Amino acid sequence: GDRSKYIRNRAFDDAYYKDLVLKYLGKYGEAGRRDIDDVLTDKLSDVLSEPQKRSKIRNLLYAMSRRDATIQNIGSNKASRWILTERGKGILALLSDKKI
Repeated sequence: GDRSKYIRNRAFDDAYYKDLVLKYLGKYGEAGRRDIDDVLTDKLSDVLSEPQKRSKIRNLLYAMSRRDATIQNIGSNKASRWILTERGKGILALLSDKKI
């Protein structure tokens, strides 16, 4: 059903969501959590509840900032401001030929 489809597509979706965040930051320079929520929330699976969507975005940002090292939080936990790292800028340059 919908849940198994969500699980199967999760890895692909994560790459897609990360690309959207990188492209947004590339265009606007920085983004707050609300900006990122606005970009991603309606693209997340309808199988997820609103709290699950917020958690998904939080986990995605954590992975991008810690594991991938493509974005950096220059704000506080309460007022996060996300920017691209040099690595993120390099990956964004590679993505520039791909259409999303």
